[in-house]
Formats: sequence, structure tokens, C-alpha cells
Amino acid sequence: MNPAERRVQRLLLGHASECQMDSAGRLLLASTLRQHAGLTKEVMLVGQFNKFELWDEQVWYQQIKEDILAEQTSQEPLSTRLLDLSL
Repeated sequence: MNPAERRVQRLLLGHASECQMDSAGRLLLASTLRQHAGLTKEVMLVGQFNKFELWDEQVWYQQIKEDILAEQTSQEPLSTRLLDLSL
């Protein structure tokens, strides 16, 4: 296997673990994953097409501010996938 692929697999999948929902519908994430992602008490679950991302709430709002600014100043055209996006 390509060394770069192996590295990325280790980074992305190395801490993967099954999560069970509790009776209140919450997921219990391993502390290593919470620490790596910098998650505190309040988090944002963000849908991304057929996947989702879990963000620390404050980091999420900061990222959104940066993304809005980047989009306002960007000269790059939107990809076909984004042009076809509808909610």
C-alpha cells in the first residue's frame, strides 16, 4: 500500500470505535476522540451530503465567520456539485 494512503488511514481510522446511543439519544464518544477533536460540552452536528461532522460549538461559529469572509472575497467559481445543490 502507498505510504501516504497508509498514513491517512491510520490518522482517520486509527481511533474509530462503535458508539451506542444512551436512553436520552446521546452518543458517548471516547475521550481520545473528544480530546483530538477539541470538543467541549456544547457541540454542533453538521450534515455534509452523505456524512456529518462534529464540531466544538465555539470553533464551529469561528469557522463559519472565516468561511463567510472567504466566500465574499473568493474569485474561484463554484464546483458543479455546489451549483446543483438544493435544500
